[in-house]
Amino acid sequence: MDRTGKIVVALSLLLLVAWTIFNQREMQKIAAARAVVAEEQQKQEAAAAAAAPPATPAVTASAATPAAPAAPAAPGVPEKTTKISNSKVEFTFTNLGGGISQALLIEHEAESGKRMVINEFGEFPIAAVTDDADQPTNLPHTVTVEGPSITYTSIDATQRELRKKFTVPQGGGGEDEYMVTLDITYTNRGPQPIDFADYYVHTGSAAPVHQLDLPMYTGLKASNLGFHDVNWFAPSGFLGIGGGERPTFFEQHPNIAWLGVTNQYFATLLSPHVTAKDTAGQAKQFGMGVWGRRFDISNEDWETSGRSREGGGVRHAVHAALGMPGFKLAPGESATQTFTIYTGPGEYSRIKKIGSTEEEILNFGMFGIVSKTLLNGLNILHHYLGSYAFAIIILTLIIKSLLWPLQNKATNSMKRMALLAPKMTEYKEKYADDPARMNAETLKLYKDYGVNPLSGCLPMLIQIPIFFGFYNMLGKAVELRNSHFLWVKDLSQPDTIFHLAGIPVNPLPLVMAGTMFWQMKISPQSGDAMQRRLFMFMPLIFVFFCYNYASALALYWTVQNLFSVAQLYATRNQAPPELVKVAAAKKK
Repeated sequence: MDRTGKIVVALSLLLLVAWTIFNQREMQKIAAARAVVAEEQQKQEAAAAAAAPPATPAVTASAATPAAPAAPAAPGVPEKTTKISNSKVEFTFTNLGGGISQALLIEHEAESGKRMVINEFGEFPIAAVTDDADQPTNLPHTVTVEGPSITYTSIDATQRELRKKFTVPQGGGGEDEYMVTLDITYTNRGPQPIDFADYYVHTGSAAPVHQLDLPMYTGLKASNLGFHDVNWFAPSGFLGIGGGERPTFFEQHPNIAWLGVTNQYFATLLSPHVTAKDTAGQAKQFGMGVWGRRFDISNEDWETSGRSREGGGVRHAVHAALGMPGFKLAPGESATQTFTIYTGPGEYSRIKKIGSTEEEILNFGMFGIVSKTLLNGLNILHHYLGSYAFAIIILTLIIKSLLWPLQNKATNSMKRMALLAPKMTEYKEKYADDPARMNAETLKLYKDYGVNPLSGCLPMLIQIPIFFGFYNMLGKAVELRNSHFLWVKDLSQPDTIFHLAGIPVNPLPLVMAGTMFWQMKISPQSGDAMQRRLFMFMPLIFVFFCYNYASALALYWTVQNLFSVAQLYATRNQAPPELVKVAAAKKK
């Protein structure tokens, strides 16, 4: 790539980084201000409640985030929980709402050795069924347990019976132990036909794993609908300032094959089986609507879960529900809809096997095909090497080796450009007052000597999608969690070794920047001095990208820099390219 092309890329990245940093700071200020307002309002409400005479309790909502309607438990019905486990998950079922209150992942840690818990902070049990999405879900159900299956039954005043049967896989027959089968059966126990209105099946909630997880990773997504992270519920105005609150998300769509909530590494997915049939032989339909709402996790709940509050700030979580179409049942008639519930790690290969594009919840972005290819390659190498750090190193070496011929050609082109530098300087001085003539003569010079000023760009252009493919993939690769390498304790997190005046010290991004400077120092020099000085900002830009990101990204870029350095040393003693006019070369 010539220096002009590199400067364009560098300035574009610099602007992107500057905007990202500015926007994050503004959002942090807004979140802090909202937290102060909410806390002050709660104090005022508490003081008013203490001063007021006894009265019927009233439900109040925070100004920061609309709260769900308070729903006291049914009088005289205590909560009864039942645990059913397999080798991967310990499911805790509750009779209040008749669903999964929590799912403890046996093989995955959240923080400080504590097991990861799905729906740890949510008020809605997974697979709770309601007539309205925001309706309380703690109505009591009777319970029947038969081995790895548990059934909840309830009946209302209109003689509508709801029966939910959960079957927890035990690992036999190739079953995925993160996937529970749910059969929802409605029965008309009355003497008259009943029109069953649309109903909602809840996914439970998704919350950050760590205090400093980026909000863009926590959100909801359905098939045919885009990903909505928690920031969607508090849109920012111009330059990240202002904007209002969106209390809920709701969108109708006739063919929703699945709905999920996710954080950076773990997801809950609800997928209706469209082949299920009712007693009349009619096939069940897809989902027809998606509802979601954001809520805040209090400091008390966060600390009770065993997590660190390092870094401060407000923690947002999200829960959702899938709307299902209603139907009509004659007396004694039943209708059953079957669902698959996935509660586990966001492993691409595992989720893809569910079969209805559920892997799209990983949201790899515009370079998704690159991210998926890299992730598959990483997992294959890990299978043989047993280390994700070594897998990243070997994968990087493979990619750089494939690009070696192209990079070598680009290096020779840069050397030839350097040989033309004196002539180009002469043109700049000679045609200083006539830029059009100078450009024309420069292009003619390139043509005469067969030099393509853009030939050096191709390796960099190829590496940009690879870099962002790694960036998107490594930020969501649950496989990297708790993978060690040298001083790095977790490749999915920054490699912080200590804090200095409250600032984390992460060595690997600094090593990466050093290797970039080294590579630039020994690369063939072309362009003027100002361009070269501007290009020196590239290492700083990549430090911004990598400093508080998964350390695996800095490891990848460091290895590829070292490979490039070795390549430059290996080719630096080659005979310099001849600078011969194209016409003269043809005569030879």
